Amino acid sequence: MRWRPQTLRGLTIAFLALFLTVTAAAGLGTFFATLSMIVALVDERVEAESHAIAPVGAKFDWDEWRERITEMARQRDTADLGMLLTDAQGRRIAGNVRFTRPLPLGFSSLDRRDRIEGLSAGRVLVRDLGQGVRLAVFAETEPIDDYFAVRQRLYIAGFGAIVVVVLAGLLLFRRLIGERIEQMRMTAESIIDGDIARRVPLVGDDGEFDQQAAALNRMLDRMGQLMAEVRNVSNDISHEMRTPLARLRNELALLEQRDAAAPVREALMLAIGQADDLLTMFGAMLRIAEIESGARRAGFQSVALDALVEEMIEMVRPLAAEKDQRIAIILNEPAQMAGDRQLLSQMLINLLENAVRHTPVGADVRVSLERGQAGIRLAIADNGPGIAADQRALAMRRFGRTDVSRHHKGHGLGLPLADAIVRLHRGTLTLEDAGPGLRIVMTFPI
Repeated sequence: MRWRPQTLRGLTIAFLALFLTVTAAAGLGTFFATLSMIVALVDERVEAESHAIAPVGAKFDWDEWRERITEMARQRDTADLGMLLTDAQGRRIAGNVRFTRPLPLGFSSLDRRDRIEGLSAGRVLVRDLGQGVRLAVFAETEPIDDYFAVRQRLYIAGFGAIVVVVLAGLLLFRRLIGERIEQMRMTAESIIDGDIARRVPLVGDDGEFDQQAAALNRMLDRMGQLMAEVRNVSNDISHEMRTPLARLRNELALLEQRDAAAPVREALMLAIGQADDLLTMFGAMLRIAEIESGARRAGFQSVALDALVEEMIEMVRPLAAEKDQRIAIILNEPAQMAGDRQLLSQMLINLLENAVRHTPVGADVRVSLERGQAGIRLAIADNGPGIAADQRALAMRRFGRTDVSRHHKGHGLGLPLADAIVRLHRGTLTLEDAGPGLRIVMTFPI
């Protein structure tokens, strides 16, 4: 599977690795190409000088060789040019240099190990002129001492400067992009937390980033407007219906108290109960709207969640005892968090009562609380009928009633209300299979 960078850091590392590889290859290629060109030019010069001293096929005696080499040395600037003529036994006939080792025929390289005065690097051509006589001509490949090391430093400095400049530009570019992405992420996180009015800040230069941020803000404005319209319809209905419903409920209660209402008292009591259910439903809807606005977050205080869990369990135990149910609690360590104690209490009561209400007689309810590196994990599990996997998304929706819950009293707002409270505390709520039963897992950041 081919790896592709998926993050800004990965993209930066990939680009930097590619750039360094290409730059290093270009530097080494240029260095060795230059070195190869110098060697080729020196080889051409050495070969030309060698043939000028001893043309191919020429026949001379030793005295003539000495005269030609002396004449060549006198006619040319041979400060960087060396010549040596030897006989079949390797004895020097003529020349201006001596070698400390036998040299092979053809071209070869010289360096400091050959201990030639004034030579740090060079090229030599050795030719066999016949009868064992050999002519060696060499020239320096470095115009000055340690030129090879100087050339290395020049290349390192030159290409190093390119790397530093590009690296600085890349880091600056990454910082600019990273800041913009971080601003968008923080805006998205704030909107998730309920701050619908949060927008991506603009620099004001009308650049591409500002244009993108402005377009995103316009989209958020439109989404906020649509959400506000939907929310206002729900809230307005809840507000407007509560007053006439309360008035109707009171009228029914007054009618039920009259002596003339005896024949229909049972029907009136049923109608009063239905009115109470509607008032409870509208109250829950308004409660969810209040929680989702995020306004309650301003009053967060430190809450000992472990003590609060124990307190709420003790409140629900009498209800569980009526159905011969057992509530077990597992607390690993104290769990302190910032939150709204009243809302957290309401969430716990709702979930615990649901666990008792929707499980059969003799069922077990298990509550566990643990604090880890990822945060605080609170789980409420039972061994009841549970919720089928394909029904869990429906159960998390407002007024969502699963096939099982339709046979129980309720409006389908318990889990959405608990989820809103968890999200207000920047946590998550998930439904899992307890095998058998349902496990509700809530995680809160520390």
